[in-house]
Amino acid sequence: MRIHVVLAGVIVGAVAAVLPRTDVSAQENALHGARVASGYGAIDGSVRDTSGAWLLGVEVVAIDNSLIRTRSGAGGAFRIDSLPAGPHLIRFRRIGIMPTTVSVVVEPNVTLSVDAVVEPFPITLSRVTVQAVSGELVHLPPGVADRMRTGIGTYLTAAQIESFHPRTTSDIFRHVTGVSVEDYGHTPVVRSGRGVQTINGNACTTGMTVVVDGAVMSNILTSAAAGGFDSVSPRDIAAIEIYKDGAETPASLTDSECGVIYIWTR
Repeated sequence: MRIHVVLAGVIVGAVAAVLPRTDVSAQENALHGARVASGYGAIDGSVRDTSGAWLLGVEVVAIDNSLIRTRSGAGGAFRIDSLPAGPHLIRFRRIGIMPTTVSVVVEPNVTLSVDAVVEPFPITLSRVTVQAVSGELVHLPPGVADRMRTGIGTYLTAAQIESFHPRTTSDIFRHVTGVSVEDYGHTPVVRSGRGVQTINGNACTTGMTVVVDGAVMSNILTSAAAGGFDSVSPRDIAAIEIYKDGAETPASLTDSECGVIYIWTR
């Protein structure tokens, strides 16, 4: 059975269930309820905004059991398997969209299709100026200060980076909670603690996506000749933005299921 539910707004309730016929006996209804309670089903579908753009990295979670969750992948697609049969509240949430909840009833051995259309939720914030420890005014790159005000993500200013006394850029990330510098094929990469396994089966062994001044760089911490971002000197960095998974990344930035690091130089 595939039932399509279109969502819009903050809270939408849509119950997807097969209603019993009036000629079905009470005993048959009881047996049906027992099967629902003991079985497992699945939900799948896609997430897009009202402009028709498919959304990557939207968190899809069963509110009644937060361990049952996934994130939308390429083309906005998502799927949750082994969902206990019965009623569930499914929430769609990501930075830049209006949180949306739908009510569904899962049948045993049935995949229920939920196609979500969510409303954008733009964040408009005033710009700020960050004062460095030395008293020098450090003007952050455009948009960084605004995103910092949301409190979502991890941000490092030049003053904070300097306080770490890093010899290389990779040393900076050894001080950041939720990320780690690990070996991948005898070469260090920065990995997010959240990006271990993604909806598309990517184990994120090659680390987080790294963007330096808008250009995607190699996330392998090697020399400049190999294109690694460790070739960027810590002294040249004005700010760093760290988003540990796709759901945390603002909609205005390119995201990654394995997390993304934005490095802005002076």
